[in-house]
Amino acid sequence: MRKYVIATIGLLALLAACTSSSPAVPGSPSAAVPSLAGSSWVVTGITGANTLADNRPTLEFDGDRVSGNASCNRFNASYTQTGGELKVSPAAMTMMACSPAAVMSQEQAFAKALAAVAGVRTAGTGLDLLDATGNVVLTLAPAPPEPAKPLEGTKWQLSGIIGSGTVSSPVAGTTVSLSISGGELTGKACNTFRGTVEVSGGSFKAGPLMSTKMACAKAEEGTQETQVLKTLQAASSYAIDGSTLTLKAPDGSGLEFRAA
Repeated sequence: MRKYVIATIGLLALLAACTSSSPAVPGSPSAAVPSLAGSSWVVTGITGANTLADNRPTLEFDGDRVSGNASCNRFNASYTQTGGELKVSPAAMTMMACSPAAVMSQEQAFAKALAAVAGVRTAGTGLDLLDATGNVVLTLAPAPPEPAKPLEGTKWQLSGIIGSGTVSSPVAGTTVSLSISGGELTGKACNTFRGTVEVSGGSFKAGPLMSTKMACAKAEEGTQETQVLKTLQAASSYAIDGSTLTLKAPDGSGLEFRAA
């Protein structure tokens, strides 16, 4: 009888062990875990809904930062990855209004989904970003390579002002443009401006810059113009990623432009 009881208890323990096992969750060893650093993705789905074909959000993981296009506006945030666990800090985002309304609705859905991300797993050639309960909130496909726009001959439009770890949008209702050709830089903020520029490799040196002296319609626009001209003359490097031009000064400040 004792042998029968022991065998029964052993069988019950085995059954309990089998029934207590749970499916893989974000960060578990059994989940297929990709390395995100240095990768670029296009968002094809947000909580199960397909994204707009002409306005798909993007994600670019570089070092400990993730940035991209949220549908209309650019965003920038820090992230940490530990195996299949993924945490994204609250994102800084520019605040331009875009049309149609569906684009802005998609951007809001993307921002909400990004804030909920807690894990990542591979899915074929793409990725699934998961929330804390394991639900897929963002579906990603590899980003096709985008040819870099030429620095010279492209009309650039200001899309972001880079501060200390933040990217702020231009003043609402204003446009700041920039063009470079034949060693000359020209542009328009509130006033038109121009000056010499030297570029070599990734180095950048502009100025001194001269501008017209008309009063700006808004005080904020005048402040923005002053900051843009100051940063242009302080910038020491540039980089072009597809349609985005980034100018950086040694103190970390900078300007971000998109090809118009």
